[in-house]
Amino acid sequence: MESLLNQPWLLFVAVAVLLFTSSVIGWGVSLVTRVNEDSHHHEQINSLREGLFVLLGLLLGFTVAMALPRFDERRQLVIDEANSIGTTMLRAEMLPEPQRSKSLDLLHEYALVRRDSAMTGPAQAWPKTKALQAQLWQQLVSVTQQNQTAIVATYVLTLNDTIDVSEKRLAAFENRVPRAVWIIIGVVAIFQSFATGFSLKRRFWFSLVLTPLVIAVVMALIADLDTPQTGLIRVEQKSMDRLVNDVTGAKR
Repeated sequence: MESLLNQPWLLFVAVAVLLFTSSVIGWGVSLVTRVNEDSHHHEQINSLREGLFVLLGLLLGFTVAMALPRFDERRQLVIDEANSIGTTMLRAEMLPEPQRSKSLDLLHEYALVRRDSAMTGPAQAWPKTKALQAQLWQQLVSVTQQNQTAIVATYVLTLNDTIDVSEKRLAAFENRVPRAVWIIIGVVAIFQSFATGFSLKRRFWFSLVLTPLVIAVVMALIADLDTPQTGLIRVEQKSMDRLVNDVTGAKR
């Protein structure tokens, strides 16, 4: 299931096929039982179908409301981290040598690692991130042992903020729509599709196909918003790209 949620278009295909199959099975059962020949039963089945559709709509809307703010948070944290690293670089310029040069080199490498983490995944880039943070902190310790000025104090604050933002980005990456919510949506969607097919007096392919497709599209959209690395909707890295380009240009 995890692989499906990480591949929105694969999820779309799987959900569409599953729900279409459920609709066809529902129509087949109604054909065998002839339940729709009784107008009273047919009316009850239609009411059940509409009720399930409303419930499914509420669940999907609730899930979109969960995924969208998390996507916005991930996007904002990219900007925050780029600003924090940039500020840390500016204040590192005021450190005494040799810590100044060493810290700037580490910060340049750190900016590259943090930008590329959008493709490799924050979890995969985390060991390298922590190693560079430890080296930066060691350089800071060397400075504070020799010089405890206001400049060093401000650098401590910005470096702390840079480390904190990286933690927040990892937490935001891991903060996904709970699997239990996906399971509930899937179960309700299967029943709703079955009820759609079960309510038909005659086979009508438009109804059997359209409902599963619409549900599959919405579920794929939610998975796309909830998956930062894959799919069509991705967290933009323009701020980090500008930072890395500025750093690269300054080193030339």
